[in-house]
Amino acid sequence: MRVAQAMRSDSEAFSFGSGERGVLLVHGFTGSPFEMRLAGEDLARRGFAVDGVKLAGHADTTRALAATTWHDWYRSAEDAVTRLRARVGGRRVAVVGLSMGGLLTLELARQHGDALACIGVLSAPLWLPPQAEKFARVTARLPIVRGLALPKLAGSDIRDREMKARNAHAVPKAGMPLPALASLVELGAYLRDKLGDVKTPTLIMHSERDHTVPYECMDAIANRLGTSEYRKVTLKESYHVITLDLERDKVFATVAEWVGAYL
Repeated sequence: MRVAQAMRSDSEAFSFGSGERGVLLVHGFTGSPFEMRLAGEDLARRGFAVDGVKLAGHADTTRALAATTWHDWYRSAEDAVTRLRARVGGRRVAVVGLSMGGLLTLELARQHGDALACIGVLSAPLWLPPQAEKFARVTARLPIVRGLALPKLAGSDIRDREMKARNAHAVPKAGMPLPALASLVELGAYLRDKLGDVKTPTLIMHSERDHTVPYECMDAIANRLGTSEYRKVTLKESYHVITLDLERDKVFATVAEWVGAYL
């Protein structure tokens, strides 16, 4: 029973720590709050008040995710910022997002820069590999595929086998709905010419061995930002989900240093 309860809690939103320095953590596409949970525990030990949001449609059924778009995911993150700011007395907070969560973080900074002290953008897909983007766009125009989903046969792009297995337990065995995938591609395209509006200090991290999102996205994001106050960090050993992978301790320490400098 305790194991089952732990697995269920891994897929749920979380709130750790207390105090006046608030950090919101945002998971990725088809993921769950577990992708950010260990980072949240680490930040809480360092004295931060941390919330991990569960995005609309995620950590649920394929049908639930298929019924949402990036606008719904964004509203989940936006509402979570509001709640966290209330928890820390209305002060500015930091937001750190993984993968698609990183794109949502950039949009939060673009629309609510005054509320954010700094942000972290980890493994963010400003674009996907060309074949994936073309597939998503073509299938999105075909009514027959609206109810279809791609199975995630290989699981999460995580090199650490133990964490890969644990992450699999945190997410129900649901597929990747094609309309939702198309919406993710739409979000990246939407942001590309708008990143100049992001004036918030930004940490950008990406692994050279990411199999899901092109490593080149990191430089593209940095070069488009409207602030010169950014830091790029390259990882050498991890795959895509760097918050759970082999270099997670380095990720945690780097994120803590970054947000600590601004909160």
